[in-house]
Amino acid sequence: MKKLILGLLSALALLPGGMLRSGDVRAAETFAVQSPRRDHCANPHANCHGERYEDRRGRYTKDSWSVYYRGRKVEGASVSSFADLGGGYGKDNWTVFYEGRKLEGASAMSFEYKGRGYGKDNWNTYFRGEQLRPGQSPDGMLGGGYAKDSWSVYYRGRKVEGVSASSFEYLGGGYGKDPWKVVYQGREVPGASSSSFEELGWGYARDAWKVYYCGEVIPGASPATFRIPDRR
Repeated sequence: MKKLILGLLSALALLPGGMLRSGDVRAAETFAVQSPRRDHCANPHANCHGERYEDRRGRYTKDSWSVYYRGRKVEGASVSSFADLGGGYGKDNWTVFYEGRKLEGASAMSFEYKGRGYGKDNWNTYFRGEQLRPGQSPDGMLGGGYAKDSWSVYYRGRKVEGVSASSFEYLGGGYGKDPWKVVYQGREVPGASSSSFEELGWGYARDAWKVYYCGEVIPGASPATFRIPDRR
């Protein structure tokens, strides 16, 4: 490849009118000789023969000997059969992995990534690498990291204590509520009035008596006159 580039540059230099000055040719020759292979320097794990990682749909990569997740070696993974499933999930013929760690109990033969953090095999459903209780499914996704089944509400796979699954609603911005309790990112907002609570955007919210930012009361702020600060 380098010989072809140098040949073309030399030919251009000999054309009438001198499309390239001799000094330009020498500079280009130096660049062609000294520039490293693009595929080699872009991958710090490539070996001296230029063998590159395969990076398909996620952050798993591999060379001839090992599988990596974000540059960290995935212990016990088979290079020859490993597949990146997306969403942090990967598997070989025997084991399922999430973000580089083994997903204990998951069946590699039947495991599939379903999107939005969910994966499942023939027996269990997982959310971001955590096994969910029976009955919870991707169909219960509410948005903002919240999900629910017939019995419970979850935030990023963690059960939200003390709220009613049947009446819970996601308000936006990390806030959610049922008729009795308000939560922010899955944790109760102490003293918040569910009946008058509303999400305002940018982490702000209010009820009839208080203004909140990221689930915390803003001392002295008046809910009647409060406006979201200019974010420009």
